[in-house]
Amino acid sequence: MYKPGNKTIWKGRQDPGSTRDVWHQVMNVGDLNTQIPQGFCFLGLCSDVGVKRNQGRTGAVEGPEAIRKAMANLAVHFDDKVDLTDVGDVIVSGDQLENAQKELARYVEGILRNGSFPIILGGGHEISFGHGMGVLNAHPERKIGMINFDPHFDLRTYPQGPHSGSWARQLLETRENFQYMPIGINKAVNIAPMFDLMRDKNQSYITMEELLEEPKDDLLAKISYFMDKVDHIAITLDLDVFSSGVAPGVSAVNPYGILPHHIKPLMSEILKSEKVVSFDVAEMNPKYDDGRTAKLAASFIYDIIS
Repeated sequence: MYKPGNKTIWKGRQDPGSTRDVWHQVMNVGDLNTQIPQGFCFLGLCSDVGVKRNQGRTGAVEGPEAIRKAMANLAVHFDDKVDLTDVGDVIVSGDQLENAQKELARYVEGILRNGSFPIILGGGHEISFGHGMGVLNAHPERKIGMINFDPHFDLRTYPQGPHSGSWARQLLETRENFQYMPIGINKAVNIAPMFDLMRDKNQSYITMEELLEEPKDDLLAKISYFMDKVDHIAITLDLDVFSSGVAPGVSAVNPYGILPHHIKPLMSEILKSEKVVSFDVAEMNPKYDDGRTAKLAASFIYDIIS
């Protein structure tokens, strides 16, 4: 089910005489069934069905609204040629996750074919299957790479239906033109067959230890090698890659995660490639958040816009 953008969500601080200082003042709202806007399109997936199927902590269904509220007071440092539009949410009806993922993919494809940039707000990490399929469908003749900042491979099997931990496996099994690079992999939370599958599929990854210990230039060399093999890049940021000290509001809490400054410079270099066509942020769970996690998600979105 699709619900268009809602302007009433976009409110916040406003100094006297201010008209264009913060995001809620410049955010447009749109209806993708009427017209696809130019510029950056914020599209939510209100779902934690995949998290529930994956035996995680539910509550991510409220994630998109929490991220929007955290973005409302971000400062404007761009001219009026940069358009921001909240195009609403895809909402899972009951247990119909697969239908919602197809719907999300269709909207992402439409946004990309319009020449716009989708920023997708989650929601559980099942968001990335619909996201990835949308990019693949928009560029069927191109090699698509997806970079996933995440301690998990998300290569679990799905005999009882797709879930938040199966989306990458689904994409690898669905399309030959899909390439995958997870960054921040924690060996303790990924079973051995997942490493075997990455080798069998000739995919590359960066472990948490490498992310913490290797020089930045060495990490960038590995990422650049991956980027050189693809035409377009989609990025997904799973907030549970971060330590629970900075990101408590996630579906799978991570006491042994990384910090934002480990990812920020890598993200910046990836964006400089000019191959990035889309971005999603996943596993935002307001039920367990005190505002820190939502603000962290908003900060990385701010970097994408910048």
